[in-house]
Amino acid sequence: MLTFSLQNFVSFLLLGLMVAVILRVTRRTRSSTLPLPPGPKRLPIIGNLLDMPKKNIATSMHELCRQYGGCEIVYLDVFGQPTIIIDSYDAAIAILESRSANTSDRPRFVMAELTGFIFEFALVGYSASWRQRRRVFHDFFHRRAVAQFRPIHRRGVQRLLKKLLDEPAKFLDHSRYYVGGSIMDTVYGIEIAEKNDRFIAIAEEGAEIFNDTLAPGRHLVELFPVLARLPAWFPGAGFKRHLEEKWKPVVLALRGAAYDATVEALGRGDARPSITCSLVENAIREKGSVSAEDEDIFKDVTGVAYAAGADTAGVFSISCRGTMLILQHQTFSILTAFFRAMAAYPEVQRKARTEIEEVVGPDQLPDFSHQEVLPYVSALVKECIRWHTVLPLGIPHRAMEDDEYNGYLIPAGAVIITNAWAMSRDPLVYPEPDRFMPDRFLKDGKLDLHARDPLKFQFGFGRRICPGMHFSQDSLFIAIASILHAFEISPPLGAAGHAMHATSPTIPTGGVLSHPDPFTCSIVPRSQIA
Repeated sequence: MLTFSLQNFVSFLLLGLMVAVILRVTRRTRSSTLPLPPGPKRLPIIGNLLDMPKKNIATSMHELCRQYGGCEIVYLDVFGQPTIIIDSYDAAIAILESRSANTSDRPRFVMAELTGFIFEFALVGYSASWRQRRRVFHDFFHRRAVAQFRPIHRRGVQRLLKKLLDEPAKFLDHSRYYVGGSIMDTVYGIEIAEKNDRFIAIAEEGAEIFNDTLAPGRHLVELFPVLARLPAWFPGAGFKRHLEEKWKPVVLALRGAAYDATVEALGRGDARPSITCSLVENAIREKGSVSAEDEDIFKDVTGVAYAAGADTAGVFSISCRGTMLILQHQTFSILTAFFRAMAAYPEVQRKARTEIEEVVGPDQLPDFSHQEVLPYVSALVKECIRWHTVLPLGIPHRAMEDDEYNGYLIPAGAVIITNAWAMSRDPLVYPEPDRFMPDRFLKDGKLDLHARDPLKFQFGFGRRICPGMHFSQDSLFIAIASILHAFEISPPLGAAGHAMHATSPTIPTGGVLSHPDPFTCSIVPRSQIA
């Protein structure tokens, strides 16, 4: 990357300030007497730039809301960009669900455009292009459609259990393989190699690039899009050369490599059934061929799923609340949190196992047919999702027109950030929020339909809610129930369970994703039968 001289830095800063002034002067809102939401005092030109957290972003934003907004909403102005932070579930529902026709847009992601990651259509604004891709995606991943993929989950779980038996210390690697293998099989009909898989290698490198690309506040071009128009030799624009030479080829491969391999297999006549095959075959049957426009759509839809499914690096950074990109990272991270919770809370593990033994018995594995009669296991899955917030801040929305909430103005063009981490830690809804307690979702031995389901805020809001969450739920349920049936999970030798849950598992640091603390645990078969 380019190193600034003092003169170049000063010139760049002056350019930025000039742009901010122009934005502020030219912004128009409706002639309204409504006040802006509360927030810290704004400085001239830069507004609340210095108030934007640089680390521990979710927790810091929560504190801002507690200080200024009474745990509801807070207003920040960042170089002329109005920004709304939503800290409460009720406010998120009112603004992003009830007003979804106005708040389903996205802000511009300049780095995603420059790297090519804009193929991740969850980043695309509310447009015909977005609706078209989401519709294709939804056709395969809505609640009723995902049942066709359950045999893939079953096969994946059988491999997972075998790997845990052979090499229990590598439980995280095995979990990644399970999650990645299921989505690769589903989307492309590709069975990934046990080691050194080329598609996994592409996805790992792409994951690191994506994490860097969308990290909040890391790239000045997001604040000053004019930098994207400058030649690479210009001071402050040297990053463009790195993007073109290093990052963009990887992103192109991430979008098209597995798709092209499946199409080639289809041409040879040896392709396995998959979503890609269905898309291509349907286009040929209906139109006689796959048009260039069709191929763009197919690569976008399947590419976001591939990027997530092969996420062995576990570092995808931006919410995919609209596609599968982060969904599969969510599945892996939640499965990781499950292992931690079971080692830390043996009483929860015993209670879940007792339910499984009574319903399933010792001689068979749990199946999807048992799901409705395993309410405690289902509640355990929900608590895993709540307890570890994978995407503390999700992906920003954008208001297209002026709006109002509780007497406050939400200006047109405002970026809207939802703090899902804060919602998962609301003590009024979830008493002892850092404690792992599946019983909070149960009443009279059944799932409590009135308890706030974490799916309602962990997978997005309004028209941007992730349509692939049902696939993730199937993947999590069958894996968690099967692991509980076959294995005993405990703290490593010499460690007590209470030491593992002394703190929350969620680390909402400077990135968009949070990860469980590094940990180890002991995994042993429960019996010879198991």
